[in-house]
Amino acid sequence: MTRAALALVALLTVLVWPLAGAAAESDDNLIAQVERVTRAYREGRFLDALSGARELIEQVPGDPAARMLYGSLAEYIGEFDEALVAYAQARTLAPDHPGAQYRMAALLVRLGAYDQALTHLDFFVTSFPWEIRWKFLNGQPDQKAEVIKNERGLEAIAQLKLDIVMEKGELTQARTLAREYGLVAPGHDYCAEARQGSGRRGDEQFKAFRLAALATPADADCVWWYGQWLTDEGYVRLAQLVIAEAARLTTSTVNQQLGERYLRIRLMNGRQISKRAEQLTIIGRQRYLRERDASGATQLLEEAIRLEPTFPRPYLHLARIAWDRNEPERALSWLERALQADPEHWRAHRNLAQALVSLGRFADAEPRLRRALQLFADDPGAHLMLARVLYAQGKHEDYVKETRAALQITATWPKQPFPEVREFLAKYEAGGKVTALPPTPDPRILMGWNQD
Repeated sequence: MTRAALALVALLTVLVWPLAGAAAESDDNLIAQVERVTRAYREGRFLDALSGARELIEQVPGDPAARMLYGSLAEYIGEFDEALVAYAQARTLAPDHPGAQYRMAALLVRLGAYDQALTHLDFFVTSFPWEIRWKFLNGQPDQKAEVIKNERGLEAIAQLKLDIVMEKGELTQARTLAREYGLVAPGHDYCAEARQGSGRRGDEQFKAFRLAALATPADADCVWWYGQWLTDEGYVRLAQLVIAEAARLTTSTVNQQLGERYLRIRLMNGRQISKRAEQLTIIGRQRYLRERDASGATQLLEEAIRLEPTFPRPYLHLARIAWDRNEPERALSWLERALQADPEHWRAHRNLAQALVSLGRFADAEPRLRRALQLFADDPGAHLMLARVLYAQGKHEDYVKETRAALQITATWPKQPFPEVREFLAKYEAGGKVTALPPTPDPRILMGWNQD
């Protein structure tokens, strides 16, 4: 479950119980409706939950909690405009309600409206007693850390403020704030903890990498890992800043060049996109993979393209949807458009090549695979796809070369991968009759090169 999902679970708990408590005295139907919304959310039926929350508003139009619940669900599935309206209505009904201020601030951060978000966060802080508020705003680092540890609301504000500072590109200031808020401790090896991340859930891994990037002194490798993780998850804007920071911190010329290449072929050479387009793309992908809601996902992804026509990721996700619907030509069209948006995008070249290989269009796939490997050579799956393409066209010497390249990349992997590849190659080199095409296992690549 993602950070957003966990936050929404907590929010549902906060919002639903006051509604249920009020209803218990007057309307059993209202209690049942609250339970239906909660159950739909927990079962992953988010559109049903949203519809149920809309009905809840009709039943209790004067209750801000119902509108906050609706807004949170709308935000979660990418209906940002509906969420903004719902939060604004909740604030109108209860101008002093801190929860409404916080939800509005969190959404504004998500949309990149940072200064507006800070206004709402400052209002949220005023809901705390004067002594706690003073320590949070003006106290010494140990005082700030104390109140943040004891007040979950202030911890949430501290985390949002860190997000804002980081997304503005002020990473040095973000590290200072993290120390002042007690979110990172001096002398603690967060990098070592991040390295031991195998088996962690996504939200836990996010926290580990984020803490490692915020630790002092800054470690270029840890910052680099965080940027790669962000890239895989689709947080392109922050990934651009973090990867650039890693390149700045490293003392290695080779690593600086790797950072520059990564920005160019994975992150649009640092070209800026709107926060809304980025978030629509992330949620569009989630709606399809999580809920199999192809229609809703398509709507969000097409809106992202309308906002940012040169952003390649929504095209790639739309290609996946078309391919799964058995519409290969439509999928190829989306992939071609991704390359028009960003001709240097490594993943667009690779995905288009993979689709062409699957369709048996080997001659068309060959130049795409060669270009993908020119951009990123340490991709054993692409080498094996190219080997298959070459074998199918009778280019057997080149088949051997690409197969051996894949095996060399994976030589240090545990349990010697690709036994079927080795067996096929051995039969071919022994002069045996091999009528089938070579196998093409496609292992997960290094962190930072997946999920799009």
